[in-house]
Amino acid sequence: MDHIVNIHKIPSPQEAEKIIRTLAQKGEISWSGHCKERMRQRGITTPQILNCLLKGKVTEPPFLVYENGGGYETRIEKGTAGEWLRVVVCMKFDQRLLIVTAIN
Repeated sequence: MDHIVNIHKIPSPQEAEKIIRTLAQKGEISWSGHCKERMRQRGITTPQILNCLLKGKVTEPPFLVYENGGGYETRIEKGTAGEWLRVVVCMKFDQRLLIVTAIN
């Protein structure tokens, strides 16, 4: 497996965008229970989140987190369906994305 998420260096926002796009294109995405609940409450769809991951802009510098195997958490945003969508995502060291929550 390619090591897209580097354990030894926190990615810049631009590097994070490339990592997020690459993992999203590969379908390496998992969803937190919290995210699924908030999506239902806020009327956010899976295609909207995927669009944000593939075309959005990282608006918060990634930072190291240790929960559930560790990774780098950040926020990516994109205008979609007439409103702004913010997705909190963790680039996991096991080479997948964990969608933490989504806010519109």
